[in-house]
Amino acid sequence: MAREEPLTQVWADLPEGLVGDADCAELLRRLSAHCAGLLGAAAAAVLLADAHHRLRVVADYGDTARLLGPDGPQDACDPYADCYRSGTAETDIALTDPRTAARWPHFTALARERGHVTAHALPMRLRSRTVGVLALFSRTAAPLGEQAAAFARSLADLLAVTAVQHKSLERSHAERSQLQHALSSRVVIEQAKGMLAERWTTSVDEAFTVFRTYARAHRRRLPDLARQVVDGTLDSGLVMEYFLNRR
Repeated sequence: MAREEPLTQVWADLPEGLVGDADCAELLRRLSAHCAGLLGAAAAAVLLADAHHRLRVVADYGDTARLLGPDGPQDACDPYADCYRSGTAETDIALTDPRTAARWPHFTALARERGHVTAHALPMRLRSRTVGVLALFSRTAAPLGEQAAAFARSLADLLAVTAVQHKSLERSHAERSQLQHALSSRVVIEQAKGMLAERWTTSVDEAFTVFRTYARAHRRRLPDLARQVVDGTLDSGLVMEYFLNRR
């Protein structure tokens, strides 16, 4: 894909919209590929900062595994970290320059080992806040140039919007999963309480007191024991017997 490819062609290749039910992970993957193609790079990665300001890979294109790893860069001394902390782009990083090796020794060695000659780190900004970094790797020494660098910054900001949405959706899915688990646990506990009260001819509250005492004494989670009551794998007579012996 030539660097001069119209941006309209990028949009045409993307799923409809960057909001709503769009697959943000897929959008990021496609955008990172387009960024590499438009800017003449062999590889690209989208790094998003977590709550502790650690950069994590959320999408990549090309061979970035050895450079970044699945959990993002492990070395605090690299152009991505510097770019994120300062909010300033690090473009046209000459990996063959001894000064680059002196500044980022581990990064430079890995990048050179993978055959890369030039690297770029561009801040991904959302409003005035830097939320991540777009990393680009090239096998040629051709500089970006002023116009291409400005275009790269625009692409990085587009990625920022999509990446933050991706992060928000992941958090939303996790919260919904946790809520569903909590609701399911509550339902099964209520079922167990009702079943035990009926077996023991006691009130639901009294049955729950016995059940909870047994669970605490045996260091068992209430939802786990409740499921055993409901599916019949827990002898409820032993639970009551244990409670009575403690009195």
